[in-house]
Amino acid sequence: MDLSTVANFAEVFGALVVVGSVAFAFVQLAHFRRQRADMAAIELAHSFQTPEFTRAIRLVLTFPDGVTAEEIRRDPEKEEAAMLVSLTLESVGIMVHRRVVALDVVWELMGGMVLASWKKIEVWAQGQREEQGGEKFDEWIQWLCEQLERHGVDNQPAFQKHRDWRP
Repeated sequence: MDLSTVANFAEVFGALVVVGSVAFAFVQLAHFRRQRADMAAIELAHSFQTPEFTRAIRLVLTFPDGVTAEEIRRDPEKEEAAMLVSLTLESVGIMVHRRVVALDVVWELMGGMVLASWKKIEVWAQGQREEQGGEKFDEWIQWLCEQLERHGVDNQPAFQKHRDWRP
């Protein structure tokens, strides 16, 4: 074997090492993204497990559908609950839009609760918008609910969809 043949083998080997390294980098990147998505979902679930949020959502879900801003303002506890739920769900909407958390994860973790909450505070949010002179208040909750409604049209409840699941 002459020097030219050895050089050719070395060049091919070098190219294979580079291709292998690039492939490994893509696999690692995919793994990192999946890990980040899993962590975001876990953090999202934790954010809904605080005593404050639990109290607030329980109270908001007792509001009549379409309750007005004036009705909510009469009771500071109700207004505080509406604001806490509002700010929390606004953050969820932004995270979904920026693809930090997948829409199906939100749907499975809290889709029904998000939609039910919006039904309760939508008129209140519109009142807030009018008072503030803009459309920014709760814009991401509204967007999130529109996405969830589209996403959930043909979606079965978990107990039906995964009836045959085995560990």
